[in-house]
Formats: sequence, C-alpha cells, structure tokens
Amino acid sequence: MVNKLGVDSSGAGADELSAALLALEDRVIVDAAAGYAAAVQLERRAEALGDEALLMRARLCWIDMLRRTGDLQEAARQIKGIQTWARKHDDRRLQARAHLVRANIERLSGNAAKFLGYTRSSVELLDESATAHMRIWHRVRLADALAENGDMDAARPRYHEAEDLARELREWERLTVVLNNWAYAEYETGNFPQAGEVARRMQEHAVARGYYFDADALETIGAIQIANGEYAEAEQTLQVCIARYKGAGPNDAEELAEYLLTLARAQRGLGATGRALASLQAAHQQCTELGLRQLLVRVYQDKAELYAVRGEHAEALAAQKAFIAARDSLSPRQRKPVRRILRTIFRTNRDWRASGAVDALGPSASR
Repeated sequence: MVNKLGVDSSGAGADELSAALLALEDRVIVDAAAGYAAAVQLERRAEALGDEALLMRARLCWIDMLRRTGDLQEAARQIKGIQTWARKHDDRRLQARAHLVRANIERLSGNAAKFLGYTRSSVELLDESATAHMRIWHRVRLADALAENGDMDAARPRYHEAEDLARELREWERLTVVLNNWAYAEYETGNFPQAGEVARRMQEHAVARGYYFDADALETIGAIQIANGEYAEAEQTLQVCIARYKGAGPNDAEELAEYLLTLARAQRGLGATGRALASLQAAHQQCTELGLRQLLVRVYQDKAELYAVRGEHAEALAAQKAFIAARDSLSPRQRKPVRRILRTIFRTNRDWRASGAVDALGPSASR
C-alpha cells in the first residue's frame, strides 16, 4: 500500500522496509503530520519483523516529524534513546542522522551553541555509508549553525562545499535548499549584496530547472526585497509565501512565526502599522504555543518599536520590558545570535529609528 507521501508501507521484508524508510529519510517531507503517520506505520512493521536497527530508523523519522510539528519536549526526550543505541551499536549513519535531529531540536529550543555542536558532530560522523542527501544536507545545516552563531566567514566555505556537491551529484532540488539557506544567512547577518547575489543564483537555477519557489525561498526573496526598500513587493511575496506554507500542510515548527515576522517588517515599511501589528500578534501566538524562545525575543522587540511608531507608549514600554525579560532568560551563548539579528533589524529599518521610534523606548531598547 502506497501512502499519500508515495511511501510503500505494505512490503513484508526487511529490504522493502529499509527502502521505504530511506524514502522518508532522504526526502524533504513537506507535510510533517503525514510524515509522522508514515513513520509510525513503518515502526510497527519493524517491530513485527523483530529488526531493531530498522525500528530505530523508523523511530528517528517520527521523532523528527514531532520536532517539526512543534512537540519539542517529547522529541527531546525520545532522541536520547536513539543516540545511545546508535553509539552502542557503532551505527555511524544512524548516529549522524540522530545528531542532526538533536541539533534541530536544540535550535528550536534556543540553544545555539548545542545546535552548532551537534551539527558539527553530524558532519564528522559521515562516512562511505552516508547517502547523497546526507552529504549535502548535513553540511548545509553546519553552515546554518555557524551563521546563527555569528561566524559567517566559517559558514561560507561550508555553503560553497554543499553547493558544489549538489551540482556534482545533480541533486537539483537540494541545490535550491542550499542556495536558499545561504542567501537567508547572508541577509540575517546584514550582508545584503551577498544575499542578493546568492538569491540571484537560486532564481536562475529555479528557472533553468522549471521549479517554482516554496515558502522558504519566497521568504528569502521577500526579506531581500525589504532590505532594498521594496516594501509593497515584499508584502505581496510574503503573502504568497504564507499561503503556500498553509497549502502545503505543517512543516517546521518555527516557519510560520518567521514568515509572519518578515511580513510585519514589510508592512511596517509601508506604514501599514495596523496590518503589521496583526502579523506580529499572530507570530507571538505561534511562539508562545510552540515554545520558540529566541523568536519570541524578536517578536517583543518588533512589537515595542511598532507600538512606539503608533504613539502607543504604554504598550511600547510593556513590550520593551517583555523583550528584556525574554532576552535575559536566554543564556549568554544563546543571546549572541539574538543580538546579531537585532542589529541587522536596526540596520534594515534605519528610517524607523530616524523617526524617533527607538529613542522613545529609552536607551535599553538597543542593548
């Protein structure tokens, strides 16, 4: 029986089950809920076969889907058992995959240093058993982790390496992801010309291969449009981005909140402060429901600035206090990427600072 993801979950043998698992492991699953259901089915088959290695692979698949749908606490609890089993049985491929899942859990939990540590381990564990997907994707995530920890100079060679590898292996869909992540990392560190150059390569690649952009790529383009002052175009791009995200089904837990934050920035640039506030309120709800602590810091910061622009100074002060409390709840290591992101926001929105919006909040607003 082939499920909605195109994964055959009916075969009785170990080889068929291994192939079905590989179809989950080495694909970008857009609908995380459907991915979870498929992985649970495959876990039951592995149990029936009595094959512990296949069981662990299936379990890791649904743990990753849990992470992506926002159940970070349960995903974090479950992943440790997979890591222990893989280490005990010297299963380097499973170890590498488990470390990357753990890295992504740590990232969503606000632990930037652990995100970097586990992604680095996931690359170091790659050997001849690693699939093409792993060789590309693990390097991309290490580059992402380096960028999020403020070391873009170390991230660029990793992105270059992943891009070259994707082209060599003719992994065209994964090449789009490599270029998208790279462009967004350059944008978030304030390197707007570099971001535009990488995004241009991504667009040329998509046209050449006949691809249409997914929500992630559209957000990257929208963010770069904001940096260039193209606020109306950015709002339209981000509205399409969010519609495409919702149409595809649940994906990574933080994505909708990220998209809403970027949309609010475009709307703020247009002077549409009512729409911007509604977008920030929706982002705030996502962050609190899913426990996205680092993103919540950014939401409070943007809300404080927006309320000040609107002349709602009591609300601005309350949002500023919430921002400081949320920021201070992070460890010093976790605060580094948050401060870097905020500096980028300030550079991108110079016109709002010039209007006195940040000054109205007092000197602590830009600490």
